[in-house]
Amino acid sequence: MAIAADYFAGLKRATAVYDFTTGDENMFFDRISLIKLTANSFHQRGIETDFVILIHGPSTKFVTQSQDGTKFDGQVVARLAEIHALMTELDESGDARIVTCGIAMGRHLVGKGNLMAFTVVEENVSEISIALQNKGYAYMQVDLMAENPAKAS
Repeated sequence: MAIAADYFAGLKRATAVYDFTTGDENMFFDRISLIKLTANSFHQRGIETDFVILIHGPSTKFVTQSQDGTKFDGQVVARLAEIHALMTELDESGDARIVTCGIAMGRHLVGKGNLMAFTVVEENVSEISIALQNKGYAYMQVDLMAENPAKAS
């Protein structure tokens, strides 16, 4: 008979860097929802969290106020309001810091004035990812891993 290990014994703080590149809104929303669920679960166990969400590539469209004038212009993002609400909640609760790549913004024609208030800009999030991994943060890659990801409830 298998016995469950106590994976959380002695753990006081959990750190992770989430590397978002997916442009799929359902995948994006699902993974952002999972980050919130994970933070809540750790907190219920009395474990502090430090989660950093890095936004670059096609994911950049999810942190914009509008797609107008960007390389995403004309794309319909039906769940954008839901995504914005959840990311605002993550930011305001302190469950995650959201960092958008300045290089990706330039490549996708996204101006700083078009970003949502929940994100900050760093020129190159790859550097942030490397720095955090070297400090022991778990690396969590979020790209399009499924054809039709399930809608998060």
